[in-house]
Amino acid sequence: MRVVPWAVIGGLTSALLVGCGQVQADADAAAARVADQVLPEAVAAAITTSGARTPEQRAVAGETWLSEPDPAVTESQGGTTWFVRGREGTAIRLDVYARVESGSFLPPDQGQAAWGVACRSFDVGEKVTVTPVECPEGTPETP
Repeated sequence: MRVVPWAVIGGLTSALLVGCGQVQADADAAAARVADQVLPEAVAAAITTSGARTPEQRAVAGETWLSEPDPAVTESQGGTTWFVRGREGTAIRLDVYARVESGSFLPPDQGQAAWGVACRSFDVGEKVTVTPVECPEGTPETP
């Protein structure tokens, strides 16, 4: 008979309980990664392709591209989408959503899935600059 120390059992229990919020944390991190890394490059490429030169033209081109989530981006990022919430000058306000499913075969997050959201302001005047912003009250938790 093998004896398992209580510290090990307690650690396993803690690890299982901590997993409850891990899916949500992973979803929020995925949304932030897309907002901070993937979309700025894609928006910059779309603005360049459009031939926009002035800040106003760049803002229009950026808002136009962001207003219709590109399937090439959403599919490559698996379960990601975004919504334009408005534009002021060259700053485009955006909510980015990412869906993450747990890969765990064990409770508590076995089979769980969550949507994460990241709210950002994309200033496209000279170049694409991303600033995290507070999600306004009433921002949906799911797209």
